[in-house]
Amino acid sequence: MDGIRFNRRAAEGASAAESETSAQLLTKQGDFEVVLHRITGESVAWLYPASDPAAMEYFFIHKGGVDLVLDDGVVSLGAGESFTVSGLKHDVPVKMLKDSELVYVTNCPAFEAAEHFDVSLKELLARIDEKDHYTTRHSKAVLQYSLALYDAMKDRGPDIPRDDLAIAALFHDVGKCFVPVEILQKPDRLEHAEMRYILRHPVDSGRMLLPNFGEQIAEIARNHHERLDGSGYPRGLRAEDISLSSQIVAVADVFDAMTTDRGYNTVKGFFEAAEELIALSHQFDKRITSVLMQLVSSGSLEEGGAAAHE
Repeated sequence: MDGIRFNRRAAEGASAAESETSAQLLTKQGDFEVVLHRITGESVAWLYPASDPAAMEYFFIHKGGVDLVLDDGVVSLGAGESFTVSGLKHDVPVKMLKDSELVYVTNCPAFEAAEHFDVSLKELLARIDEKDHYTTRHSKAVLQYSLALYDAMKDRGPDIPRDDLAIAALFHDVGKCFVPVEILQKPDRLEHAEMRYILRHPVDSGRMLLPNFGEQIAEIARNHHERLDGSGYPRGLRAEDISLSSQIVAVADVFDAMTTDRGYNTVKGFFEAAEELIALSHQFDKRITSVLMQLVSSGSLEEGGAAAHE
């Protein structure tokens, strides 16, 4: 596969790494960084095309092992083996075969940005949870449903990396930090004056995400209440102005709202909710709602699951 080169050698008795996921900067000189990644077994990481064409990334497997899922098959690498990434054309999933340690060398400094990124995520999660626990649970469910839809539609056009969609889905409602608690937690339908706060929250979500996570992620959060026919908010965008990723999060958002108790709604079963979303083809992309129905019908999305009913 273009963009990945493998270096193999025999290895014996590789021991498991500690059961945690972490990154440790070992050394830095100029634009070169050497980072030790500890990744728990059975998890999946992703390699993405670099924005800098001169970028080079080298991975040495110190402990454990990985499967790289390539177009022409799976390549398994174990302790003592390595691979180099440069000029990658599209995303590549990397599955950990066991608890693993990878030494990562790059000429494009990334460690400090990643550390800042992690702190930003934790701060946003804390702000959501302090404000309203329902929003925290809802955000995790929207993350689960959005990624399930993304994975099922991988070859049909999602327009951003999976990790970016995950961030946008998890933090799509972070703008609700600015909504008064008595409105967020009101058990009845909101009055017109109260709705002004709700109508603004997608704008605030996008504004909060933009500085640290970029325009694409901010745009998804900003547009998760927009609808294909222009009936959504805050800007009344129509189909041609709403990205597929924004539409995926929109479907996941409404699906969770329909299938959980918010105090004033009639809770629907998964099949009933998916069926209703398919019928709303003037508002929701039928490609997405059809995939949602397939996931529900196959049992891939479980009613009463941990993410849906924390």
